[in-house]
Amino acid sequence: MGIDRRHLLLGALAGYAARPVFALAAPGEGGYGHKSGALYLNAYGDGAGGFGLAALADDGAVAWDLPLPSRGHAATIRPHTGEIVQFARRPGRFAIIVAAATGRQLDDISNAPGRRFNGHGVFSADGRILYATENDYAGERGVIGVYAADNAYRRIGELQAHGIGPHEIVRLSERPVLAVANGGILTHPDLPRLKLNLPSMRPALVYLDMRDGALLQEVKLPPALHQLSIRHLAVGRGDVVAIAMQYEGPEGDPVPLVAIHRPGAPDLQLLALPEKLRRRMKQYCGSVCFDRAGRIFAVSAPRGNLVTFWDVERGVFLRAITLADGCAIAPDIAAGMFLVAGGAGDLVRMHAVSGKTEPLLPRAGAETRHWDNHMLAAGI
Repeated sequence: MGIDRRHLLLGALAGYAARPVFALAAPGEGGYGHKSGALYLNAYGDGAGGFGLAALADDGAVAWDLPLPSRGHAATIRPHTGEIVQFARRPGRFAIIVAAATGRQLDDISNAPGRRFNGHGVFSADGRILYATENDYAGERGVIGVYAADNAYRRIGELQAHGIGPHEIVRLSERPVLAVANGGILTHPDLPRLKLNLPSMRPALVYLDMRDGALLQEVKLPPALHQLSIRHLAVGRGDVVAIAMQYEGPEGDPVPLVAIHRPGAPDLQLLALPEKLRRRMKQYCGSVCFDRAGRIFAVSAPRGNLVTFWDVERGVFLRAITLADGCAIAPDIAAGMFLVAGGAGDLVRMHAVSGKTEPLLPRAGAETRHWDNHMLAAGI
C-alpha cells in the first residue's frame, strides 16, 4: 500500500510544533501515599486462560478492567484526547482503542493483509498519526504501519523499518524523529515463537524521519554482539535513548544488556553492571522506562526477578531491587520514583536513589492478575 504523504507530512509537521500533554502531578506535589489523579494501564493474564487490560490509581486501586481477546503487550496514549491504543502481543492481530477515563472500548484496528503487529506503537505529538511496528512476514522485513487516528485509524501506508523484527518504537521530543528497536530476529506467524535466523541476526537502532520515513541513522552493535537483540527503548532528557536488550547467544557469554545512545553518536554506549547482577538477569531485559525528570531510568529483568536503576548523565548503575517476575515499569509522580508490576500480581513503588519500596497491590491468591510486560502512565 502506498502512503498518503500529504496526510502524513501535515500530521508530522503539526506534531513537531506541539508537545505531548502528560497530565501527571506537578513536581513536588507527590510522595508516598499521595493520589495524583494519574492512571497506570497494564495488560494481564488471569491465570485461567483469560486476558484483560486494567487501569490502576497510584495507590493500587483498580479504576476499571477491560477484557482482551488474547494476551496484550504495550499501550500508547494519544496526546490531547484521552484515548489509549493497546496492542496485542506479537505476532498480533489487533490493536484496541480505549477511553482511558472509563475503560470503554471505542474501536479496534485489525492487522493489514500480510502484516502482524509487533506489540508497540507511538503517536505523533499532535495525536493525528499512529505509527505501529509490524512484521511483513512474506517479505522477511520489518515495517512501520501508519494510521490516521483522526480518520477512524485508517491505515494510510507504511514506512520501511530498515531491518528485521522492529519491536519498540519511540518518538524523540525535540525533533520529528522516530527511534526504532530492530531486534534482528526473523519470525513467521505460523511459527509464532520460533526464531528463524539466530546465526545471522543483525539488530540495530534506527532513526527515521517521521515525515517521509527517510533513514537518518542506523547504529549497529559490534559483530561479536550480533545476537544481542535490541528490544525496548525509552527517551530521556535531551533525547538520550535508553536501550534494554535480550541475548540470543550462549547463556554463559558475559554480554552487556543495557545501553544508551545520543542521536548522532556513532556507537551505542554499553553500560557495565556488577557481574553477579549481570548473571542474575539471565541474558534478558523486559522493559525500560525513564523517571519523569528524564535523568534516571529503570530496566527490568523478570527472569532474574530484578529491577535495575541507572543514572543516564553519568552512564552508571545505581542499584537493583528484587521483585518476583517484575517487568512492567512506569514513571511515578516524583523524580527518581517508579511503579513496577510483577507477573505474580505485585504492584510496588520503588525509589531509585534511596532503594525504598512500598507495596501497593500485594498478591491476592489464585485470582491475582498476572501483570504483563509493560505499563503506561496516563493522566486524566
